[in-house]
Amino acid sequence: MKNIKKYGFVIFTFFLSAIGFLILINGVKNGVDSANEYLSTSMGGSMDTDSFLLIMKGYILSNFIFGGILLMVGLSFFCMSIYKLLKEMDLGD
Repeated sequence: MKNIKKYGFVIFTFFLSAIGFLILINGVKNGVDSANEYLSTSMGGSMDTDSFLLIMKGYILSNFIFGGILLMVGLSFFCMSIYKLLKEMDLGD
């Protein structure tokens, strides 16, 4: 049970980093899709170009910020947990 806890946290942080990376990679596409969805549902399909570009940039920026936070938190905890595991293995020998 102790090994599941140790390795489970490493796997969780790896997946957290991977999800953050994927959000960063697909941030522009998801931001444009979200802006188009907002335009079609909330505004009835009609809006001036400057407002649409501002909304689109906001959605893209929010995707980048969210993906960056997930990536940095995941990578930092991943590195710390790998370091802790390697240190415990070294002390066991």
